[in-house]
Amino acid sequence: MIEEKCIASLTVLMKKKYEQMLKIESITNDIEDSLKRNDKVSTSMFMNMRMEVMEQIDDIDEQAEKILTSGDEELYYYLKGLLKIDTQEQAMDTEYQDEKMLMLISLRIRNVLKGVIEKDKVMNQRLLGKDSFYVKNNIK
Repeated sequence: MIEEKCIASLTVLMKKKYEQMLKIESITNDIEDSLKRNDKVSTSMFMNMRMEVMEQIDDIDEQAEKILTSGDEELYYYLKGLLKIDTQEQAMDTEYQDEKMLMLISLRIRNVLKGVIEKDKVMNQRLLGKDSFYVKNNIK
């Protein structure tokens, strides 16, 4: 019973997180466009907007962590496993719709995040060159 409530609560939170990730993706595209135009005012405004959305995602992550740690260790690892799948096929491998939904949303979040990180990496390196966070920390 607690497992089903946790999955339902996590699904609601992950849907919210996905919506916020789509906002970050859109704002990142706006940042990229404003950088191409050398529009520092717009770039700064979009960076601030993105930071606000990131803070909302941090809040969602904190709420999710409370749910993950609300039960015993076995439940924690079970729920974490649902959030950490790598392929859509893994999500389709379960017969439980609530698990499938949570896994698919989690996978979508990670896919959006990968795209945002790639764009961010290119922009960061273009702006800062060898002083880029990604160059300094040797992140590929």
